[in-house]
Amino acid sequence: MDHNTIIVLIVLFGCLFSYTNGFQDGSSVAASPIASRSIPPAWAALLSGIFEFLGALLGGQAVAGSIVGITRYGGSKLDERFLPILLTALVAAISWNFFTRAIKVPSSSTHALVGGLIGALYAASGNFDYIVVGDLGYLLHPTGVTKVIVTLFLSPLIGFLAGFILLKLVYVFGVFFTASLTRVFKRLQWLALPLLAFGHGANDSQKVMGLIAFSMLGNISTIPIEIRLLIAIALTTGVLAMAPGIVRRVGTGIYRLRPTPAFVAQLASAVVVGFGSLTGGPLSASQVIASTVMGVGCAERRKGVHWLVARDMLMAWVLTIPSSAFLAYWLYRLF
Repeated sequence: MDHNTIIVLIVLFGCLFSYTNGFQDGSSVAASPIASRSIPPAWAALLSGIFEFLGALLGGQAVAGSIVGITRYGGSKLDERFLPILLTALVAAISWNFFTRAIKVPSSSTHALVGGLIGALYAASGNFDYIVVGDLGYLLHPTGVTKVIVTLFLSPLIGFLAGFILLKLVYVFGVFFTASLTRVFKRLQWLALPLLAFGHGANDSQKVMGLIAFSMLGNISTIPIEIRLLIAIALTTGVLAMAPGIVRRVGTGIYRLRPTPAFVAQLASAVVVGFGSLTGGPLSASQVIASTVMGVGCAERRKGVHWLVARDMLMAWVLTIPSSAFLAYWLYRLF
């Protein structure tokens, strides 16, 4: 397969991955306001779509560098060796996203893409020489795969703690409010949802933008506006085609959200996801959102949290990287 054909396929599959990312994580983004009946589903989808698009278009490129930074491929070897690897990683990640949608589990598109890259890189070289493991950097400046893994696994914990502490604080100070407190938080979700959607659009879109720009230009010093627009449109289309099963699983399956905890979960998620976008941390929005829902559930009524559902989601998170890596490995070896 010639160079230009592979580039075209990478762009097409990059758009398809962004679409699957949209219905995977976008469904989680809108789950809390829909489940708490704070925002009608149609309006929630529209708001999410608009601000996901803006986030993808205006959200910078710090995360893009983190994803590209897990591989040593580049320079003159880029065209011949990296392009098939990238194409294989995208196909593996897309396959995993469709599979988890079918079983109604809010899996991580970021995990799937990272796993696909690792599996394809290993299949191409037969070793881990072209995978940048990196180091912890005292947890302040981690690099390579270590940065991605640290971000992916610390962000849900931070989300859980943020949701738990914030809701406790709301209820402590809430004794001084009137009975209209619930109505206030119900309306505030019209602000929290766009904030979270913008952060998610900024974080998740950059992963594919960076890989496409890297495959076409050999660097990610600047992501062309054409690539931004293309991925933004694909991501938004996926958000608008959100998966109802995932919305129900996140919004009511983990914990039955009411307006106040739903707002707190949205706000906590928006802060964590937004911080990840600013610092270049390629986190999983679906994980962060599910974790904040668990956090507010524990803060309000621990027995109300459906821990079996949480366990199933945790298993999906743990299995995503090795499963997508295994799939990418065999796809590369076979084709």
